[in-house]
Amino acid sequence: MTYKTKAAGMTLLSVLLWGCAPVGTRFMVGDGHEAVAAAPFVALRYGIAALCFFPWALRALRGWRRRDLMLGAVCGVIGITGYNLPNALGTRTVSAGMIGLLNGSEPLMIVVLAALRDRRVPRGWTLLAAFIGFAGIILLVQGGGPALGNLTGICWILLSAFLWSLYCVIIPPLMRRHNALEVTGVTIAAGTIPLLLAGGSGIAGMAAQFTPLQWEVTLAMIFLTSVLALLLWNLGSAGLGAERAGWVLYVLPVVSLAGGVALLGEPLRAAEFLGGGLIMLSVALSQRREAT
Repeated sequence: MTYKTKAAGMTLLSVLLWGCAPVGTRFMVGDGHEAVAAAPFVALRYGIAALCFFPWALRALRGWRRRDLMLGAVCGVIGITGYNLPNALGTRTVSAGMIGLLNGSEPLMIVVLAALRDRRVPRGWTLLAAFIGFAGIILLVQGGGPALGNLTGICWILLSAFLWSLYCVIIPPLMRRHNALEVTGVTIAAGTIPLLLAGGSGIAGMAAQFTPLQWEVTLAMIFLTSVLALLLWNLGSAGLGAERAGWVLYVLPVVSLAGGVALLGEPLRAAEFLGGGLIMLSVALSQRREAT
């Protein structure tokens, strides 16, 4: 098995795990479900995840150059704090399926941001794809409602998707220079600090009221989506590059949508199919044309 094949497999597994994250988060913080406080829940998840990677973060602190530590901290705040806190706030009122579809715009965002990073003008097909994707997002927003999500929640989700895409574009240089465990440790440690500031004071009271089922879901999300999936993504994207790894994000909306319907009883509406289809079409156009 070649290194590229292994990288693709790790990236796919990370996205499959992340596809389940909106379902678990919606179950825990969503209105009409468990409705625990969003900020303390995310702080608990990443506080424990940061402890798992503490030895590698400490090793990086001792061995990395200051410039790389600064970049790692920026990546952590953008990718860990910037994705997870807005995402959890949006998940209170947005269905897991809708979240997955909105997150499906991430590969397109990655292509556009990578073009800006490289100081090149996106190709005409990419601009057309951006227009189609924007139309899909508008359709999802217009087709929402109490069962799918309100405008405020959808904006939170789109902000989190943009910040995650930015993380994917700026982290590859660190992955080329350093061990993936150390990079993951630094980014999680840096990104967890703002999360603890935002929600740390509420962790004890929230955790004291957790039911066994809530603990099971929380621990599964910590170790599968916050620890394992992030490590696999960093390993896989280092081998594939940000744009090629972004292709695999096609799978995420399907997993989230199916999980929301099967596990949370969420409705399926025509707007989701049409809007999600336009987003997927825009991603396909941008990825294929930029790759040629």
